[in-house]
Amino acid sequence: MPTAVKHQRELGDDLQVIFVECQGADRDTYEAFAWKMKWMGNAAMWTEERPFPTLGDGLPETALIGVDGRVILQGNPAALGKRLNEALAAEIKKSKQAPEGTPAELKKAWTLFAKGEIAAAIAECDKLATPEAGEAKAQFSARTKAKVERLKRLIDAGYVAQADALADELSASLTGATELSSQLAEQTARLAEPALANEREASKAIDAALDKLALDKPFEPGNVKKMAALAEKFAGTKSAERAARFVALSKVKLER
Repeated sequence: MPTAVKHQRELGDDLQVIFVECQGADRDTYEAFAWKMKWMGNAAMWTEERPFPTLGDGLPETALIGVDGRVILQGNPAALGKRLNEALAAEIKKSKQAPEGTPAELKKAWTLFAKGEIAAAIAECDKLATPEAGEAKAQFSARTKAKVERLKRLIDAGYVAQADALADELSASLTGATELSSQLAEQTARLAEPALANEREASKAIDAALDKLALDKPFEPGNVKKMAALAEKFAGTKSAERAARFVALSKVKLER
């Protein structure tokens, strides 16, 4: 678990860690335990749903899913050893390159896309106007639309500070890509609404505090008191709900 959390913190969007609770603990219990163990405050996802069958009854069990959706490695992480880190590095490298078999003339478009120059990558595909270029353009558009959808979810959930950063990143990379820019504009317009001003302030204060507490005695009484005060100050915001949940989780009794 500590290694997976470390990978998530260091690799950011290059990796998505998914932790699956598989011993029957309820959500309050496993979230409180995760906070206590300093596994929270990062982009890892938590669920009780297994995305694929496990190999046996032993714990822990780790699986690496590649960029094409296939399970590349699976088993006890200690047994996987260096193979896991090597395979992870290889998949990250693969994610930044053109797919195998890409025509030479299309590799420039993939390089531009990997660098975040989305509009330029799409323009390169339009210039080539080949079936392969059309397929690449469709992939670029689909991946970008997924990012815009992520932006929408961040706004809906009250992660306004994170949404601002993602919107800035997308705006800089989509200048000239009319269709995608118009979809982004819908979300940037939401971010500009005066009604989000308090949510933005709450997001900056509470999410930053939670990230910091995740690394430093999360449930120490002084920290819990601070989060309770922030929840009260920003009452009515989504961020305040996260602060209040942290306070509630600090009271969960865990077995020793």
